[in-house]
Amino acid sequence: MRYKALLIDNDETLMDFHTAEGNAIAQVNALLGIGDPQARERYSAINAQCWRDYEKGLITQDEVKLRRFREYLQWYGLDAKPEEITERYADALSQQCILLDGALDVLKAISAQMPIALVTNGIGRVQRSRLEKGNLWGYFRAVIISQEVGAQKPDPQIVFAALKALGDIPPEEALLCGDSLTSDILAANRAGVDACWFNPCHQARPADMAIRYEIDDIRELMGIALAQ
Repeated sequence: MRYKALLIDNDETLMDFHTAEGNAIAQVNALLGIGDPQARERYSAINAQCWRDYEKGLITQDEVKLRRFREYLQWYGLDAKPEEITERYADALSQQCILLDGALDVLKAISAQMPIALVTNGIGRVQRSRLEKGNLWGYFRAVIISQEVGAQKPDPQIVFAALKALGDIPPEEALLCGDSLTSDILAANRAGVDACWFNPCHQARPADMAIRYEIDDIRELMGIALAQ
């Protein structure tokens, strides 16, 4: 086979994070007594900006977790402690494992032929709990989480950590698949790993990134990763 290992993103590549986040925020809103029908959109906007700042290296992951709820609480004029709400949200999110259509088929097929490493910018205890809830541990040879290794995509160090965990796989013998251009694809480019962009929403393809493969159905990854 052309590739000896697959590195794969989790949220919005394997798991439906949008729905999971909505379920967790609904629990937080119920706790806080927030009935605003636009609350989910408000939180998502705040959260997205925090993660963009994180990917740029402007704030730490711990700062993301607190800042998003500090700003959310301020928006609604609530005096709850952001630290407490952060924990409640993490507890709720950790129980959410909603796989995208075809994801389990991909994991079963590819893990039978080559080692897979999950490479995610998520929070350690949350991601691990979600994997356990979905009985997914057996499909991964390694699980690399930014909070635990001290590097986040697009930093190539998190990719190198995954390659090392899989047995020092050379970058040119690995494939990285993910949905985010600024996180997954850029990390692959910086690490010298072939990139497969999962693009179900058919976003415009950027000219300044090396994208070897582009797919809109995650099941297409099987033919790419396992090609001779």
